[in-house]
Amino acid sequence: MHPVLLEVFGYPIHLYAVMIATGFIAGVWLAARYGERVGLDRDMILDLCWWLLVAGLVGSRIGFIVTQFDQYWLPCVDIAEYNRLYPQDPLTEPDCLRLLKFWNGGLVFLGGVVLALFTLVWFTRREKVKLLPVADALIPSLALGQFFGRLGCLAAGCCWGKVSDAPWAIHFPKGSMVHYLHAEEHLISHGAAESLGVHPTQLYDAGAGLLIFIALILIRQRKRWHGQVFAWWLLLYPLARSTIELFRGDDEERGFLFEVVSEPLNNLLGLPNGSITFLSTSQFISLCLAAVAVVLIVRHRRRGDDASGDGGALDPAPGAHG
Repeated sequence: MHPVLLEVFGYPIHLYAVMIATGFIAGVWLAARYGERVGLDRDMILDLCWWLLVAGLVGSRIGFIVTQFDQYWLPCVDIAEYNRLYPQDPLTEPDCLRLLKFWNGGLVFLGGVVLALFTLVWFTRREKVKLLPVADALIPSLALGQFFGRLGCLAAGCCWGKVSDAPWAIHFPKGSMVHYLHAEEHLISHGAAESLGVHPTQLYDAGAGLLIFIALILIRQRKRWHGQVFAWWLLLYPLARSTIELFRGDDEERGFLFEVVSEPLNNLLGLPNGSITFLSTSQFISLCLAAVAVVLIVRHRRRGDDASGDGGALDPAPGAHG
């Protein structure tokens, strides 16, 4: 955990924000480079990436605020009640701008994905360009952004895992969110120097993002139909996210649509007894994304679109003739 990278003239530069910016810049560069190679307008790609950045940040922030509403409403209207609920982070004056301080953490990745997908549909319709070729050009950049973003989560101390005695478990220092949670649950004392060991789910998710990015690049080099790369992300990411959710330790705050506990699975994975297996909000959204992938695949098979053409519905997939 290392939330502040450095200070410039007394102002902290948060590593979380630096990681998000790094992922965005790298993703835009890759998308623009590939877009030009397959005949997409570079300025259009850059414009779209800006809109997707805004949509991603807004959607991610809204998703977090909805699930943690009292942490943003109470600091503005009832400081005493906020300090009672969150004594580890007391306030001395109202803070109505807290909801804007995304650099302190507090983004729900899938909330940003959902709003970004709607923005992508809106933008491509406005510009009168085909959706799926653009989605194929952009989606590997999202996976790369996930890699950098989850490293930022590790630096900020959010999105931690369940308690674990695995050799690779990590401990967070006093003052971190997970330390406070463990103290409140009487697992450690409030004066303890660090939290119990927890699964490094931030690194699990970052690693999954990097592997998915590599897989998508390889798939894109051999794509046979427009939307194929996008569909693969819609399958791979939900699978990875739903699996990692099993190890997450902070999703009790985000809520479950319903709770299913599988003790045999908990024992197999070395998770604490009583750990909820299904169905968190993130797992539900993941299932919805996977359903979109199924629709794309079924649509492709019914229409028979491939490298030789798709009945006029889409342009032939560039580079898919080999």
